[in-house]
Amino acid sequence: MNKTLILGWGKSGKSAYGLLRRLGREAVCFDDAEGDPVDGEIENRRGMSLENVLEDVETVVVNPAVPVTHPVICGAKAKGIEVIAEIELGYRCCKGNLVAVTGTNGKTTTVSLIKEVFDHAGIEAYALGNIGVPFSSAADRLAGAVAILETSSFQLETTVDFAPRFAVCLNVTPDHIERHKTFEEYTRLKARIFENQSEKDFAILNADDPVVSSFAVHIKAEIFWFSAQNKVKGAYAEDGEIFFDDGKKRERICAVDDVPLKGKHNLSDVLASVLVAKLYGVKTDMIALAVREFRPPKYRIELIKTLKDLKIYNDSKSTNIDSTVRACEAMDGATTLIVGGWDKKISYESFFARLPENVAHIVCCGDNSDEIIKWAPDDARYSVVKTATLERAVEISLSYKDSKNLLFSPSTSSYDRYADYMQRGRHFDGIVKALANG
Repeated sequence: MNKTLILGWGKSGKSAYGLLRRLGREAVCFDDAEGDPVDGEIENRRGMSLENVLEDVETVVVNPAVPVTHPVICGAKAKGIEVIAEIELGYRCCKGNLVAVTGTNGKTTTVSLIKEVFDHAGIEAYALGNIGVPFSSAADRLAGAVAILETSSFQLETTVDFAPRFAVCLNVTPDHIERHKTFEEYTRLKARIFENQSEKDFAILNADDPVVSSFAVHIKAEIFWFSAQNKVKGAYAEDGEIFFDDGKKRERICAVDDVPLKGKHNLSDVLASVLVAKLYGVKTDMIALAVREFRPPKYRIELIKTLKDLKIYNDSKSTNIDSTVRACEAMDGATTLIVGGWDKKISYESFFARLPENVAHIVCCGDNSDEIIKWAPDDARYSVVKTATLERAVEISLSYKDSKNLLFSPSTSSYDRYADYMQRGRHFDGIVKALANG
């Protein structure tokens, strides 16, 4: 038994294969997608019996999109074959320093800002993982550099020894129930980012999130906190200023107004990034400069157009209820919200319970529109309508003359109609541009 089986091709599978080849290891794959996405690059054992799929296999490397209930994973575990995540493979080969960031929302923004800070400080750093560039594509080439890893619950589900030097959890709210079945299981997987850390490592927790705060009891690493509400050992906001306090002395970093991101949730992401940078040893002036100059990744409450007095925001990256509620809270004035997408089989009761008062109209579009509307209260202060296409949703939204903002914040994944949230965001951009020109 001397082969590695890559389960699921795609970006992470290809990257894992590249790393294994550089290490001189034999690899085969199993991808049961229609057609042949592997295209002869590697032996695909699709169509074989489970016994033959696992023949001569000593390790299975799992694409994060593949659930742990997959027959190949179950068969491998029954045979005592090790099953590991693609990020676990990268971790075992990584010679650089590792910062790992997880959370329901804000991961990409935080990873991007940490990299921006390190770039300003002249520290070689790479944003990898769930942000779009698989860890294994560069893990063996990072000697002397920093890997900043966006880490999802899907990836943490099959880690084994994964132990980042700096581990960050931003927040935990209900998501991916269609995969993990319960919020408790989803929470358990998020906490795994700290599981293998030692006393020499750093655990960075959101003091304002009760679920994240509860992780502290089981963490061995030294804990630092970030908070937008209270003084803590770590990074916090007070009286319009951002401070770092290591427990011995505090230091001003910059003004809250220097943060070029809308919403309190984004302030938390900045505080987490500041904390990582200070613990790493980055000078304060470099951190402050990076924060002021930072521009968030696309489709995160992005102002894309102003039509007369109406501001139009593209928040296509919103893939769960919590992120959409926070985006609504970030709006100034009456807001029309376009919501809906892939049906994750989740309740929208909490969504309507948490909507801020500035939401004046809701337009539902996507496969889960009926599920959303089902939970709308009969005596709602806002209108709720359903339509079939995003084009029509925008037209309806523009017909409301009492709104100051039009916010496209789907609250769910894009897989009903798009490959990813980027494609969804580009579609919305194009619709707005065409209507504005027309």
